[in-house]
Amino acid sequence: CGFGPRPCASRPTMDGMRAFTKAVEDLGVEPRYFALLAELSGENPDYLGDVSVEDLVGREGADGTPVSPPVARGLVRKLALAKVTGPKEDKGDELSSKVPAPPAIMRSVAEEAARASAGCTVSLLRASGDALLGLDGAALLRCCVRAQLPEGGAGRRKILAIVLDQSGSMAGAMWRRIVEAVVGVVTDDLLQDASISIAFVVYADQAREVCLPRRASELRDLLLSPAYTPRGGTSFQAAFRLAGRAVERELARQTAAGTSRQDIDIATLLFTDGEDTSVKGRPGRHGIPLVDKEASRLAARAAGDAFREALRDTGCSAYTCIAAFGADHDPDQCQYLSDRYYYINRGEVLAEVLAGGLGALLRSAGQCSLRVRTPPGVKLEEALPATLPLDDAGRLDHHIWLRLEGGPTAPVGGRLAVELEVAGEVVAHGAAELAAAAPPEGSFDSHLLLADLVALQLRRVARELSGGGAALSTERLGELRARLTDAKGRLQATRQVAGEAKGSLRGRAALRERVAEVEAARERLSYALGQFDEGDVNDQRTIGAVAIDAILRDAGQHVPQGPLAAALVRRADAAASLPPPEPLSKYGRDWSTDAYSCCDARELALQGDALFFQLSGVRPAPGGGFLAAEDRDGLVSHEAFVLLSSSGKQAIKQHGGDEGFTHCGIPLYATPGHFLRARMILPEVLQRLSPTGVYKAGESERQLLSLLGRCLARPCATENQAEALLHKARAVHVLLASTTAPGTETSLLRTVVNEAAAFVQNHAKRAEAKDLHAVAAAGLLADDWDNDRRGRLAVAVATEALRRRFAHALRGADEAQRLCLAWALLGPADADAGWMDQALPRADAGELSLASSADFNPFTAPTDLEALERASPGESRPRAGGAAAMLSVLSAKQQDSDPPPQSWGHLRWHLEAFGRAVDEVGGLSGLWACVDSAVTDDSKGHIQKFQSCVAAIRAAPEAGTSVRAAFPEPADVMAVAISACIPSMQSGGNLRLSVAAALRAVIERRRALVCKYPIVGKAYPRLEEHTGETVAEVWGAPAHPADPALHHKAMLRVWRRTMRVRITTTVKEALADKEYRRRGGKFLFPSPMDTFIRGLHRRTQDLHNDWRSRLHKSTSGDAARSEAVAEMLLRLRWDDRDDGARAKLSQLVARIWDDLEGVDLSGKPPLSSALWLHDAGDAIPGVEKQLLPATREAASDADDERDAKRKLASAEARKSPRPAAAAAAATARPERQGELPARRDRAEAARGARREFSMVMDEGLQAALDSLDADVRRRMDTFAADKRPGSRMKLPVSLRAKQRKAAHVWAEGQGLEHKSFGYRGRRRLHLTVAGGAEAPAPG
Repeated sequence: CGFGPRPCASRPTMDGMRAFTKAVEDLGVEPRYFALLAELSGENPDYLGDVSVEDLVGREGADGTPVSPPVARGLVRKLALAKVTGPKEDKGDELSSKVPAPPAIMRSVAEEAARASAGCTVSLLRASGDALLGLDGAALLRCCVRAQLPEGGAGRRKILAIVLDQSGSMAGAMWRRIVEAVVGVVTDDLLQDASISIAFVVYADQAREVCLPRRASELRDLLLSPAYTPRGGTSFQAAFRLAGRAVERELARQTAAGTSRQDIDIATLLFTDGEDTSVKGRPGRHGIPLVDKEASRLAARAAGDAFREALRDTGCSAYTCIAAFGADHDPDQCQYLSDRYYYINRGEVLAEVLAGGLGALLRSAGQCSLRVRTPPGVKLEEALPATLPLDDAGRLDHHIWLRLEGGPTAPVGGRLAVELEVAGEVVAHGAAELAAAAPPEGSFDSHLLLADLVALQLRRVARELSGGGAALSTERLGELRARLTDAKGRLQATRQVAGEAKGSLRGRAALRERVAEVEAARERLSYALGQFDEGDVNDQRTIGAVAIDAILRDAGQHVPQGPLAAALVRRADAAASLPPPEPLSKYGRDWSTDAYSCCDARELALQGDALFFQLSGVRPAPGGGFLAAEDRDGLVSHEAFVLLSSSGKQAIKQHGGDEGFTHCGIPLYATPGHFLRARMILPEVLQRLSPTGVYKAGESERQLLSLLGRCLARPCATENQAEALLHKARAVHVLLASTTAPGTETSLLRTVVNEAAAFVQNHAKRAEAKDLHAVAAAGLLADDWDNDRRGRLAVAVATEALRRRFAHALRGADEAQRLCLAWALLGPADADAGWMDQALPRADAGELSLASSADFNPFTAPTDLEALERASPGESRPRAGGAAAMLSVLSAKQQDSDPPPQSWGHLRWHLEAFGRAVDEVGGLSGLWACVDSAVTDDSKGHIQKFQSCVAAIRAAPEAGTSVRAAFPEPADVMAVAISACIPSMQSGGNLRLSVAAALRAVIERRRALVCKYPIVGKAYPRLEEHTGETVAEVWGAPAHPADPALHHKAMLRVWRRTMRVRITTTVKEALADKEYRRRGGKFLFPSPMDTFIRGLHRRTQDLHNDWRSRLHKSTSGDAARSEAVAEMLLRLRWDDRDDGARAKLSQLVARIWDDLEGVDLSGKPPLSSALWLHDAGDAIPGVEKQLLPATREAASDADDERDAKRKLASAEARKSPRPAAAAAAATARPERQGELPARRDRAEAARGARREFSMVMDEGLQAALDSLDADVRRRMDTFAADKRPGSRMKLPVSLRAKQRKAAHVWAEGQGLEHKSFGYRGRRRLHLTVAGGAEAPAPG
């Protein structure tokens, strides 16, 4: 509550009143409130900060006007500055000090903290000398204003009004382009953000509000629908009226929810391509009223004035932006109606401008206004903008230019006062004496002052050109071009010094960004100036007078520098205000010298820069950590990295063979002074390392912990690597200790250490850890952990990483496949354990195959496991198949952030070695003191102590990359693997007995299901719910090709051959599977309990229909049924190595075929729908394991070649020593001495070969070979005897399949190469002699 006048013991003196008046005037308070404030504070300036809003509201000023709440709040914010700055000494205060002190006014801590955070600083620099060339030699002062809102930018609400021009001129591509741009910015997240209220208005002759959907895609479809087709004229009056009503509605909704109006920002973004056409005048030629342009312009201005006045009356921060494009809009009108005017000269950049403008509005903490009071003789060089944007933290960085009317030699004096006003209330106040001096030559301030001065010069050029460029003379155009050229030349020195990686100037990044902004403005002006010069032939583009005027008006606006440049300037000034960094020892200088900047840590800190470890191959993981990152031991300064990598866009390579590095990683601690600079740069570094590209305090720092864990997980063979590990651990420890975890008051260091402790103790919580590298690194930073605890952490990390790898490998496996793998892993105790010592990853490991091995029988496997458990209780090792599966899982490449198997041993040994180093120096604090002393102190004792710590880390034995480095016993690995195979298994249970019980349960369940859903005929078994899950539950998984590449080739061949044939896709798939078998391919089931035959009923029905309708072939009778069954055994996917499965599948196909034929099956018992469950049924005559005669003609030539080689090997094993004739045939042919002896030799060799290989062929093949034409046989014998390298012989295409197979066997025995090819729809066998160039055989 308020309080009355202060009691006074005596009348205040005139000196005391003068001191009070001067103090209140310095705070920027209007004189009409002096008497009121004197009454409330007892005329003591020290108590002005205690005056509250309640004390002022309702009281009257000197003019009798009551103090309203907004005015009261503004006065209180001004008076709060008196409390921040504290009392000032004044000689006239002796008497006023006798006034009794007023009672203290209690306020909340939050209000006091908010007031203390408010402030406004004003700094002045004088431009003189060469900097004033081209600016008429005037004396200019640059006044830099930096202000901070009391409440900052957090917790603010925003009302965004998007107003789109829907007039007829927007029809077509322009409307689609603007809709796409708007939808690209108004995302789903923005629509669902509770802190942002969006009002969407479209206008033409009338305006209407768009009801926003929940999704951005729906908004796009809505705006592109016929209901929103552009048509009509342009009425700004209708647009502003409806937008005002929408804003009032959303404002009422926000205030009803309890949000104060001071915490709400209102932003209006209006798009147009034309001028107002709402007011019509006299009728035209065809009776249509013409547009009264002047009346329309005045109506638009009146509507805009009323809209902005209504926004001001809301008491909220308001901002209006107009983005215009096209040659028909009115630039003067748009600039008048808006706080910020954009001109978009190309439709292609509309989305970019919209994203930038709207993004700035959404990030902004509101808008503010500057009020400047200058002393006599000083005036503003440029008019102040109506509003200026605040950044997301409620900060303003802006500069204004002051002109001294007396000239450069005039004395400077007086006091400059600046007020920051938000929503009509003064929230910050600052003042400075006009005693400014020019900055030192070559300093950061001098270069920045020059860039700002050049920007002022460019704005002058834009204003001079705007509105009167058509009348410019040639001399005037030449003068303006010279000024633009001079602006570029004056920035050359700044551009050069800011682009040096080895420079020593602070703030080079800020200078580069600011120069880039000025250069962009100069290029745009140069383009616009070229439109006035008719003699300019370099650019033939013309954009029209309206566009030129719009560009110049946009370029003539004085807006704050970009957010990036402002942040970089703040960072440079903050670094300059820090205390100087500590000196370094010789070791510190040598170790921290950067090869790219040629500076050590102290020299870089003096520049506001810092050192970071190099990083390459960075791929951040979505949930935290990295999918890939190579942490290096080299250092690079941040400034050199930004310059040489083009802000991270390219790798920095030191030599040709080096892949280079692409990121900055963990900072170097070195000294406290150096680390203070590193902390300032760290958000920018972490932004590049974050998966979202956004820095989040308290969360992004965890990425450095992950990098430290990756450093642990690699070999530490050299001294430099061990030193780098210590320096990285030191920096991460300091960083996490000084960072607060989000939502808590605990340091991030204590949080991650507690998480690591819970990871070791609670097995159930391990799966929740997102980044195992970070968990392992936390063991380095725990102060109270012993070596045993660090070792248990390493084992826990390796165990969880192994479990995750198995879980990932088995993510698509069903229960039967998992049990099959578990059986392979639980072999006899005396099985070979050599796989534990093999280096990982294994290049020959191959992919994980879950198909069962040949010796796995699901019906006997439970008994086998129980027998092994009785023989060797609790001891097991993988069988050969299980070891191969284990190596496959451990060698597989995975796209996750977990440590790979080859690093598990390094993690364990480095954690334990680090613990030994900590023990040697008496704890973790002693280790950090040792590292710091080595960097800053040249004492020999410190260096030796540090070297002993490095040696302790390097003393760790070479861990190797095998599994045994992390898991000494195979049983530990088996337990983890089995837990991944059977997630439901209870911890601590017997592994073999658990797997045996699970196998029996699966077999019984599958048996019951396949009997419940049998095959009774052509109808598919009816399931209660036919889904993929229920099908897999009953029959398991289907068979898959063992050779996918060969199956793909077979499929392509069938698809090409049947391209013009009208057959169904299912028939093509069946023919592709048949072609795959013909080429020697096999199909495999994942496990023996899997029995799903894809297309069993449909493919059988397709074959039946094809025989009847297309081939007109008989389908009835035993012979037809047998032939159909044989054909279906080729077309279906199943494992043909199992004779029992062949017999069962034959029964199933025959049963379906009989039903298709209409055979009465009522007396036939149903057949269980599983290949592994045998039923009593009729044998299918004619179905044998070998191919049927009908399919022999289509037998694979690859099978013929393999059969020939197999029979030849068997014959060689049985036969006696080689006969002389065969030896003669194998020897090289002697030089010809005549035709007759050579023919005799060849004939004798051929006869010997026939005698030898008669033992290889069976009677059928020998008869087929003897049935060859005599001339063909003679040429074959001659070809085999000559054996000219590179020669080739083509056998006739008329050979039968049996004859070709016999020829394959014969050629194999002769040592010839043999292969069949398709030729005119048939097969042709080629015989070839290896070596030389191929040539046809004679004859």
